[in-house]
Amino acid sequence: MKFLAFTDLHYTDDNSHEVRYRPKSLSKIKKAISEHSDGCDFIINLGDTADEVISAKEQKVLWQEIVDAMKESGKDYYLLIGNHDTSTSKHDWVKITGMPSRYYSFFCGGYKIIVLDANNNDAGIPFPQNEIKWSECYLDTEQIKWIEKELEEADRDILVFSHEMFLMGDIENRDDHVIINRKEVIELFEKSGKVKAVFCGHYHDGDFSERNGIQYITFRAICTGDEENHAVVTVEKDFIRVDGYGTQPCIEIRI
Repeated sequence: MKFLAFTDLHYTDDNSHEVRYRPKSLSKIKKAISEHSDGCDFIINLGDTADEVISAKEQKVLWQEIVDAMKESGKDYYLLIGNHDTSTSKHDWVKITGMPSRYYSFFCGGYKIIVLDANNNDAGIPFPQNEIKWSECYLDTEQIKWIEKELEEADRDILVFSHEMFLMGDIENRDDHVIINRKEVIELFEKSGKVKAVFCGHYHDGDFSERNGIQYITFRAICTGDEENHAVVTVEKDFIRVDGYGTQPCIEIRI
């Protein structure tokens, strides 16, 4: 199985940010798709698709532009909600992106793919009224029950996608990018014996970590610098290979 992944577009027509080249994100993903989607089973955008900025294009309009670019590829495509995407209702996000829900699963290449929504500042409030605080993200109680059921019912290996991170090298216990209530879900991943890798965004520098046989791979943000930071990921029975472009590192991991 092979897929093209990018994350953290922070797309807007406002160019005032000092280190995020946000207006360029649309052209960057178009170039990435044009050059590297051949042979991929699907394209996936791991969230923080667009920023809501006063006096700039409305977030819903920005989402639609990105979705249209992904549709034009002719490939199956998937999106995740990111913390910045909560400036607008998650219900609107689902409607515009065409995703089945704010979290969902699908099958590809003999794998079950689980897509999560950790964009909640309270585990009991899955639909926040305003943009959430990026450093205090939770998986909601309803979703954790769903994850447990999805893991139990799976009859094949599993790959997980989440905007926010579950693990982050040696500093994960003192970094704001990790999910607050991650421990319970990591234990579910490990107990299942089926989860091979967890792919994330959110931390713009990217990261590679491993715990108890599960690989945690965080992609670099496409909005930083002039490069089209993205990856083509190949998953086989005994290895995962990340072919990175721009400043995204390459790595091959035995699983």
